[in-house]
Amino acid sequence: MEEQAKPLIEKQYRIPFAMFRTAFLAFQRRFVYPKNYCIMAVLLLVSVLYGYFIMTDDGANVPLYCMIILFCLVMAGIQWYNPRKIRRNLMEGVKEIEDDVYRLTIYPEYLEIGTMLPPEEQAPEEQDALFEDKPEEDFSGTRIYYNKGMHVREYETFFMIYQTKTMFYAVPKSAFTEEEMEIMRVHFSKRLAKTFVIVKQ
Repeated sequence: MEEQAKPLIEKQYRIPFAMFRTAFLAFQRRFVYPKNYCIMAVLLLVSVLYGYFIMTDDGANVPLYCMIILFCLVMAGIQWYNPRKIRRNLMEGVKEIEDDVYRLTIYPEYLEIGTMLPPEEQAPEEQDALFEDKPEEDFSGTRIYYNKGMHVREYETFFMIYQTKTMFYAVPKSAFTEEEMEIMRVHFSKRLAKTFVIVKQ
């Protein structure tokens, strides 16, 4: 069996509520808002067009045009409101897991990121049977290989790691030393090239 490579960096951390909100907003601005704003622009343009038809029509089709305008305005409002509703609901859920501990392990060929699971409680006699050794913490995470689909974006207070446009991981920079962050920058630059971006703010 092939021996696992030695990790370059391994850190455990918690994600502050305010930082996660900032990270999720940055994720929405990159992947959600552009599409929503395009749809809103089209819907509002259609509304303006049918508003012009109302002004130039003899009156027979005005009720239909008004219905179309109302529909477009409602759909545009939904496009504006939904991302904010999703963010608010997610933030309410995040409050319940704010104390969870996460772990990022960076290897030469991939990284592992996920949640540390607390050890299950054991009865005293079971602990005696184990020579009073403390049970190891379990880990539930994801292994992400460096490829064209993997992206890392560095913001002022966190790193954002993602492979798809529907899920991301936020890693607080406060968990790392300046030396460790420089190691990460150099490593990501080599392995990811253009998909590693330092976001200027």
